Amino acid sequence: MKSFFQKGFDAVNKMNEEAKANSGRTGIYDFYVKDGEEKLMRFLTDEPLSFYAHTIKVGTVPRVFVCTGEPDCKGCQQPDSFDASKLNKRSIKSAFLVLDGTVTTKDEVVNGAPTGKVIEYTDQVRVMVRGTSDVAAIQRNKEKYGLLDRAYYVSKNGKKNPYNFDRVDDCPAGKDPLYWSKAPLTEEAKEKIIESLPEKYKEIAKTEGFMGVLQSLFVPYGETEVEEPKEVQQATGLKRL
Repeated sequence: MKSFFQKGFDAVNKMNEEAKANSGRTGIYDFYVKDGEEKLMRFLTDEPLSFYAHTIKVGTVPRVFVCTGEPDCKGCQQPDSFDASKLNKRSIKSAFLVLDGTVTTKDEVVNGAPTGKVIEYTDQVRVMVRGTSDVAAIQRNKEKYGLLDRAYYVSKNGKKNPYNFDRVDDCPAGKDPLYWSKAPLTEEAKEKIIESLPEKYKEIAKTEGFMGVLQSLFVPYGETEVEEPKEVQQATGLKRL
């Protein structure tokens, strides 16, 4: 039987250090490009993880869940997120694990109180979930240039238009060449990326690789307790538990 308790004074110090290390890093968030935006990203997986999916709002934020295809699929029984008079239809989704080069900021909070300092985040692992039109463009880039050999600028022009993927031939100014050079990621780079993951995904990455991490992010609706995204997310992002 799994124990939820740890004994001794040393356990207190250990748990406190683990809590500090994982503060604000409980999930892997969505890589999302708004209309008119451009973001730097690098593929960590070069094959899509594809599945039938339901998009269901958790609070005000859309989440992607696996459709089991079974008569008792709870996702199929949910109302449509945008028209409650209809049942939630499934659609084909494909996911990639990526490294996001965007620089974001967050107010530092220690023991529930803001410190007045602002923390910068960059080179974060994200999940990109797209439909068939974007996957076709990604496949063309893989065939022409390869996905794991370089970074890409991703942009969007028009709310209903697919993403544009423009290859990056040199390390962008100000970015770490370890992650953003035109070359496959080294073992050192991969190890550092794995160490940056939330604790519950590190062991999966070490034993099953980035594809294993990607697969662990998606579950059928109702199989796990969900929560609304924390402040670190973009308002339109998808939270992965």
